[in-house]
Amino acid sequence: MGPLALFDKSFLEMLSVDQAVLFDLMFSTVISPIFYVEVLADLEKQDPKSRTREKIVADVARKTPVMHSYPNVSHLALCLKELLGSPVAMDGRPHIQGGIPVMHKGKVAIVNEQTPESKAFERWQDERFHDVERDFAASWRKALKEFDNSALATLTKQVLLIEEAPKNPEDALRIASAVLRRDGQHFLNLKLGYYFLGLDPGMWRAVEARWKASGYRPLTDYAPYFTYCLTIDIFFNLLMTKKIISPDRPSNRTDVAYLYYLPFCTLFISEDRLHRRIAPLFLKEGQKMVTGAELKHDLIKLDQYFSALPEEDRNQGMFRLAATPPDDEKYLTTRLWRECGHSTAPKPPIVENPAVHREISQNLKEVVALSRQPQRGRFSQSDLKEPDQRMIRRMIPRQWGKWQVIPDDIK
Repeated sequence: MGPLALFDKSFLEMLSVDQAVLFDLMFSTVISPIFYVEVLADLEKQDPKSRTREKIVADVARKTPVMHSYPNVSHLALCLKELLGSPVAMDGRPHIQGGIPVMHKGKVAIVNEQTPESKAFERWQDERFHDVERDFAASWRKALKEFDNSALATLTKQVLLIEEAPKNPEDALRIASAVLRRDGQHFLNLKLGYYFLGLDPGMWRAVEARWKASGYRPLTDYAPYFTYCLTIDIFFNLLMTKKIISPDRPSNRTDVAYLYYLPFCTLFISEDRLHRRIAPLFLKEGQKMVTGAELKHDLIKLDQYFSALPEEDRNQGMFRLAATPPDDEKYLTTRLWRECGHSTAPKPPIVENPAVHREISQNLKEVVALSRQPQRGRFSQSDLKEPDQRMIRRMIPRQWGKWQVIPDDIK
């Protein structure tokens, strides 16, 4: 599997289905909850090309990665989790929701069944939508239109006692970071950040009490991920006060929300102009941003490369054939793999061993069976954080676009 890539809706919309399959094969993907919201909200979108709203959503759903995808936990849930005492790792790995822990042959395994989002996307591909999804789409677009970005931006500056005015995005990030390091303002930052981010009001007293019990520590040390998200919000609001970012475009706030998930990936892929302008400011060492146009151009070349291979090779299934990109640096994907520490050397042929295959298959069945039984025993936090194995159920199409993904002779 390739580098962990966070992508936005603007990128997938650029791709054909055939190119999207190659993207899914070549990269592991972190799927932000913001992406699901954006796609679903298109049920209320007016399309100038007269496509039905259902077809707009179905088109994106057909191109959404499924083979190596990891839906990330909401930033809201992660912030609250951190403020209540559970650290949030920001090490380039996604945070996956839940899962059922089981003990199998002395080892801890966590089983994640097919996600609700994945099941929904299967329906959306066939233009089947539940009433609750249509209602959500209508409510989301209405809320965006009614949200007063200018008022919130002004309030942020006044309440946090910010006197400086940014001249550019770099300046805004410097000011926002400095505000969160001010001595004597940590409680104000915690309380306002809690409500700016929209965390559960019912949990505020517990969050406040825990922070006070910690010795009133600076937020930058006490809750690094919460601080990171709050920095993005202050940065964004500062830019709107000077209209460096337009407060009149409601979707800007949605676009900025993708930045909350940068700590959980290696690559960020977007064709959005706002992203291209501000996302690089939040990338850490070892992270990269690639524009959608750059990667689409490379996926076109990869399509040509794999299409030119003999039919007998392609019939092996792209899941095996395209497990790595071509070992040739003329391809951007190959260069990205190498820059992110992944080998692109051709993998040796798989030596079939029926006995090993039976053992693996049996172990998988036993672990899944255990996950569907009432669980006994307790698991420690370390067991759940670093299990011996994690299993994720996925529904992979045998044929996707023009590509044979899984050979016909595999059940």
